[in-house]
Amino acid sequence: MSGLAEMAEREIVARHDFFVDWFAGRPDEAGYNAALAAFDAGFVRVDPEGAMQDRAGLDAMLRAAHGRITGDFTIAIEASAPLWERDDAVLMTYLERQEHAGAATVRRAAALFVKDEDAPHGVAWRFVQETWINDRPGM
Repeated sequence: MSGLAEMAEREIVARHDFFVDWFAGRPDEAGYNAALAAFDAGFVRVDPEGAMQDRAGLDAMLRAAHGRITGDFTIAIEASAPLWERDDAVLMTYLERQEHAGAATVRRAAALFVKDEDAPHGVAWRFVQETWINDRPGM
């Protein structure tokens, strides 16, 4: 794995660790601002249901979710690998396994990262698309 792909892999794990802490209400505003710096100004997310979200939408969703999850909640990142790469960008794929309140979900993601010296791990999320690979929650 190249240096850029390794930076992206570290970013994927770090960001999901942040999400667990944030949803539990742990990081403060300074920690939140540092995490948001990992997302490019042109960031776009396609969630597992097909809805699109820009960086402002991500910011609003995360702020509303602060401290909303109680009890055991985990996110594990598995099978992270580069799919495509050039000098200033890398497309990664990974599995995201979430467990909360006895329920588990798994989604496959493809995420495009661009070099960004100001981002916490040297790369910024530009695009991510998530797809359920098991039964949808509540179904």
